[in-house]
Order: sequence, then C-alpha cells, then structure tokens
Amino acid sequence: MTGAGTTEGARERWLPLAVVPAAALGVLVAVILARGDTDPPDSGLRAVADLAAATTLGLGVVLLVGATSRHVDDPRAWRAVVVTAATWCVTEAALLLLGAARSQGVVASDLTTAGFADYIGGVVGGRLGAAVVLITALLAAGAVAVVRTGADVSGVLVVVPVGVAVVMRPITGHLGQQAFGAPMIALHVLAASVWLGVLLALALTLQSRGGWAEMLPRYSRSAGWCVGVVVITGVVAAAGRLGSVSALVADGYGRLVLAKAALAVLLVAGGWWRRRNWVATIGDHRTPAPVSVRRAVAECALMAVAFGVASTLATTG
Repeated sequence: MTGAGTTEGARERWLPLAVVPAAALGVLVAVILARGDTDPPDSGLRAVADLAAATTLGLGVVLLVGATSRHVDDPRAWRAVVVTAATWCVTEAALLLLGAARSQGVVASDLTTAGFADYIGGVVGGRLGAAVVLITALLAAGAVAVVRTGADVSGVLVVVPVGVAVVMRPITGHLGQQAFGAPMIALHVLAASVWLGVLLALALTLQSRGGWAEMLPRYSRSAGWCVGVVVITGVVAAAGRLGSVSALVADGYGRLVLAKAALAVLLVAGGWWRRRNWVATIGDHRTPAPVSVRRAVAECALMAVAFGVASTLATTG
C-alpha cells in the first residue's frame, strides 16, 4: 500500500509537466494554420518562455497569498521557482540570440560578438530582452539562496520583478506601437499569466485536501476577473490588428485569432464546469488531493495549448 501511494505521489508530482507537450501542440497547430507566415523556432522558444514566466508568476502569487496558510509548502514553491526562473532565463537568452542574428541578417552560429553587442545596445527589443534575461537570472539565483538558507522571504520579491519582466517583450510588438496598445497588451499578458500560472502553481505546491479547499475558491474568484480581462483585451487587440472580417480566414494572423478564440470558448466552458462540479464541492473536503491535481493539470494543459497558439501569434507577421 505504501509503495502504491509513493508511486502515485511521484506521478502526481511530475504531472504538471504535461503543459509542455500541450504548448508544443498549440505551436504545431498554429504553424500549420499560419501557413508559412511565422517562425517555428521563435514560436517554440517563446511558448516555453511564456509558460515558465506564467508559472513563476503563479508561484509568487501563491507564496504571497498563502503566506499565512499552513497548507502552502514554501520550500517546495521556492524549489519550483528555481526551475521555472532558470528555464525562463535560458529560453529568453536563446530568443535574444535569435533576435540579434535576425537583425544582422545572419544565422545564429554566424553572429559576432560585436553584432550581438550592437543589438543589445542599439535596438529597443535587444535592450528589453537583455533586461529580462538579467531579471530572470537574478531571480533564479535568489531562489537558490532561499532554498539553501531556508530564509522566510515574501512572495512580493517574485511577483514584482516577474510582473515587470512578463510585459517587457510583448509591449515592443505590433500592438505596442498603437495608441493605448502597450497598456492593453500588458493587461492581456498579465491576466493570462495569472490565469494559467496560479492554477499550475497550486498543482505544484498543494498536497492535501485542506489546501485545495482553502486555495481553490480564492483562485476561482480571481480567475473570473482574469478571463474577463483576457477576452476584452484580446478582442480589442485583434480588432486593431485585423483590417477586415475576411482577414480572419484569408490571413495567417486572422486564422490564429480564430483558433485562440475557439480555445477561449472551451476554457470558459471548462471554467463554468469547474465552478459547478469542483469548486462548489471542494469545501466538503471529499475530493482527494491527487484528483484535484489531475483536474488542475487538465485545465492548465488546455490553457497551454492556447499559450502555444498565442506565442505563434506573436511571431506572425
């Protein structure tokens, strides 16, 4: 019995990694729909970076909100921050390298040190990308220090820098150049990151029925607001970028907008089901923690598919 329980616990511990192939599926579908209008390597790296960023932000929120809770495993959360922040740092560094090579008109292997320095010093996207790499590297190093020393550190020290870093790259895109575009895309990215990241962070850190009974209703209330912000800002962004209704089918960008909208509908329907069949009964403490983890990961996997589409959308010209 103990062996079976240990095996099940190990399986649940690794289950959140299912979001990675789910995001890869989203990128694959989006690349097919875009029909050559996008850059698959950039899209794949951006999807991983966006997932890592959202999860890091979610872990910070859980550390902050659960500071007084006995159910949130702080050491486990900080260990997860080490992994997600380091992953985010590496993928952002790779994106920075690809961006520098593209600006010089060469492949990454032919990029010179001088060309890389010119990109970081003379291009807005390069400077912001370098800032994100620096922030994530410092965050990963800080999380390692917290894990090793066991220091009692507030989640604010994760949420604030991550919140800044999350919006740095998106605001330099197409929408960021429009009137009110930068704050619009910042709200969109932050809301989407909280929506996915907090639920995934709960799956990574909560190990008891009581923990889910305490934290899931809090998440559900905030998720409703996140959905509203994501939908409204997404509609505004699409309307500002698309020139006509026909572009929704004729243009690669438009087809990805339709795919993202379809996934949003599925997620909203799933949220309604969650409120009715999971959140409403979680307070009875009858739902085992592994069941809650599986439900959370299933929902996060669908969100990760949407993240994969959105990441490809960001690289579609």
